[in-house]
Amino acid sequence: MRLFIILIFLCGHVRAQTILVAEKGKVIVRQQSDTVAFQLGSVSKTFTAVAVLQLEEKGKIHLNDPLVKYFSAFPYPDITIYHLLTHTSGLPDKEEIFLPYLAQHPDTVFTNKDIIPALKKPLAFTPGTAWRYNNIGFALLASLVEKVSGQPFAKYMQQHVFQPAGMQHTYLLGDKNPGMVTGYLVRAHYSGELQPIDSSKRLRPWTYNMRKLYGPTNVISTPLDLLHYHLSKLLKPASIHKMLSPAHLANGSRIETDGEFGKGSYGLGWFIQSDTNIVMHTGREPGFFTFYCRDLAHDKTIIILDNTESPGFGSVVRRYLGMPEPVYKKSLFLPYAKILLAKGPDAAITFFNQYKSDSTYFTNEMELNELGLELLDDHHETAALEALKLCTILYPDSWNTYDSYGKALLQSGQKKEAILMYEKSVKMNPQNEPAKKILATITP
Repeated sequence: MRLFIILIFLCGHVRAQTILVAEKGKVIVRQQSDTVAFQLGSVSKTFTAVAVLQLEEKGKIHLNDPLVKYFSAFPYPDITIYHLLTHTSGLPDKEEIFLPYLAQHPDTVFTNKDIIPALKKPLAFTPGTAWRYNNIGFALLASLVEKVSGQPFAKYMQQHVFQPAGMQHTYLLGDKNPGMVTGYLVRAHYSGELQPIDSSKRLRPWTYNMRKLYGPTNVISTPLDLLHYHLSKLLKPASIHKMLSPAHLANGSRIETDGEFGKGSYGLGWFIQSDTNIVMHTGREPGFFTFYCRDLAHDKTIIILDNTESPGFGSVVRRYLGMPEPVYKKSLFLPYAKILLAKGPDAAITFFNQYKSDSTYFTNEMELNELGLELLDDHHETAALEALKLCTILYPDSWNTYDSYGKALLQSGQKKEAILMYEKSVKMNPQNEPAKKILATITP
């Protein structure tokens, strides 16, 4: 057992709520109640893959079937079930499909039935020729399970996956979620304070508008239930082998992945670490992070479930996998924002100028813009104006910096200056429809 995991938790580097480590099916480390349930995020994809392979075992589908065989309105005739399972479809993802619509219709709640009618964009590549992680593909697989089985996805999963595996506290996210903990995120990065995810306007597209999409996410479970899942016999050995073996592209080459947890491959719903017998999946949803790892060679299972977006979570995972920890640079804008609040603009800009060439720090437009908007949301208008003005100076070619600065100017009562910023933003990005609407209401 890797004892450093326990030590990291004890040292407080990760604010995780629960951890479970098992060897040969026996629990050797357990922290937190067995009935406390977490949002699993993308670990849910492994369950969807099991459901699809169960249908294949019963002869109801074939993985090389084109999806259009089951959904005649599906606009991409060359995409197969296999492409969806292996992230080789080239489909646009949910943000590409739904966020533009939400800009005009912010109260819309999407379901799986909305996906196919919304598929208008061209594919990113010819199906089977490349790998790109994709959530929409697994939502379509969940819809396929419903279509072929004749059961709602939640009912199918209970009857054929969760209950047979002995997962008594596992279910799909719904209106009532018994035993599920609240997810938290950093409310304002300059303060480090946490807030419940449902109170965040910024995350509303994920916590409200796209909350009912199932297949790629939204399985709720406990650490002990996930151990039962590891020990279950939901598939025949041949299907398990296929699921946990590297998949291949159309040219016969093995799928290669290179993410934050190292190089590897991808099977059917599972990441496979290079040169090891480790299969794994992580899950991220606002306020939640899941690490589900199965060391097949040593029959070990490592489960870490977090509901506070712990900053040290990735380090724990990388250390378990034996990966070297990257050399991280420090944010320059975070201490800048703190000094701005505590000591004022002069002290803040002096600090920034002193360290802006220091290679131990990094600067990022999105971070400074986000910090400025957080300050604005918290009614620190003077500090917000300074931060967002600096953003326009440092990143003059970004239309978004002028849009954000315009918002701060307007909120502080500087209407003429706000109009200039919004006009500049729209000139740089004619597709900035929200800014056009604001200009239409405030321009004399």
